[in-house]
Amino acid sequence: DLGGLIFIMFTRDYAPLEKRVDAIAARIEQMPKYLEEFRSRFEKSQPVRLWTQLAIEKTQNLMGLFQFILQAVKGKISNKTYDRLQKAVENFYPAFKSHMDWLNNLLNKTREEWAIGKEKFERLLQLRELGMTSEEILQLGTKYLNELKVERDRIAQQIAPGKPVEEVLKMIENKAPKTFEEALEYTRRAMEEARRFVHERGIATVYPEDVLLVEETPAFLTPVIPFAALMMPAKFDKPQIGIYLVTRPKDPSNLGKHLNYPSIRNTAVHEAFPGHFLQGSVSNRGSVIRLLAEGTETIEGWAHYCEELMWEKGFITDLETRLIQINDMIWRAVRIIVDVKLSRGEMSFEEAVDMLVREAGMSREAAVAEVNRYTQTPGYPLSYLLGKHLILKLRDEVKKEMGEKFDERFFHDTITANGYLPISMLRKIFDRKIRELKCAS
Repeated sequence: DLGGLIFIMFTRDYAPLEKRVDAIAARIEQMPKYLEEFRSRFEKSQPVRLWTQLAIEKTQNLMGLFQFILQAVKGKISNKTYDRLQKAVENFYPAFKSHMDWLNNLLNKTREEWAIGKEKFERLLQLRELGMTSEEILQLGTKYLNELKVERDRIAQQIAPGKPVEEVLKMIENKAPKTFEEALEYTRRAMEEARRFVHERGIATVYPEDVLLVEETPAFLTPVIPFAALMMPAKFDKPQIGIYLVTRPKDPSNLGKHLNYPSIRNTAVHEAFPGHFLQGSVSNRGSVIRLLAEGTETIEGWAHYCEELMWEKGFITDLETRLIQINDMIWRAVRIIVDVKLSRGEMSFEEAVDMLVREAGMSREAAVAEVNRYTQTPGYPLSYLLGKHLILKLRDEVKKEMGEKFDERFFHDTITANGYLPISMLRKIFDRKIRELKCAS
């Protein structure tokens, strides 16, 4: 993903702008050769039509990203570095044009089928050591969906008796800051309150030098960040400083759609403390070999687990935010069902879109974008709710094993300190730690 590489180099403040732009120019200078070598890999293959179409859509925006960068750095770096970047972009254009022509011609050689099928999907789950078959995961997702819909209706009736869920959710959207600036400030405050709560309640270790900044998305990035994005610190950065970017809606009347008070508060938990940022910044302190692991059920499951945890601990107390949480859980339950059925070839693209619209309340445009991604990442969409389920199960097992000596901070710190290891490996680490504690006592 060439765009992703340049995007991170430009947005992450790991070095002075001059140095970063010079490095970007050096990468762009090598791109024609890279694209030529990339195309050689497809001489005897038949790629998926949908994925080729997605590649065309992504690639055609690449020159736009380069132009954004040129405009953004003009007058902020030396003429020498700017000229190098400008020349690199100009020289890249013929290679870009050739690559776009190749992609469009490639459409004539594509195949329609993208599902990996049941046998390969089962093998994928086995390799991840999730401890469940696809059928068991599907049943779990269906069970959660049915139970959560009942819970959503119950909470909605408590908030506004007699009104349908959709209307209650619309009411929550109206509970929003008056301006984007107020929403940005409330996001900062909510994340700081979550950080302080986690620290003071001893939920997990929070390092004071780790900082998560909340900033408005720069104008040149809004085409690729429509709502918000968490820019995690690099693995070896000291101190660990992340940036949470929030995009100003084009229509101010849509502010409450994503930036209402309950959604912001839940986002603070999921993205910041004790969610993704805390887990990532602590994980980056771990051994280098563990930094190579990316168990998606641990990454996504942890942040989703943290939402429930902060409800349990009393950081989130209002029913409106709880309804937002339950509604998001329903979306994650639908993801399990869609992921399994899509990957096994038992659900069509349109059926998946329809289910997300019907059950998760997504717009059709958003649902299409979701399913596009699902087709390319079998086993990832199910990781959110399944990961949370496995972490809760692991917590119960550790609690039972440790009895009165169980300490929740010990449980959470053990997870965050061990990178993004798969939960099956985390279980082995807990077994070892518990044995050591027993021997010490």
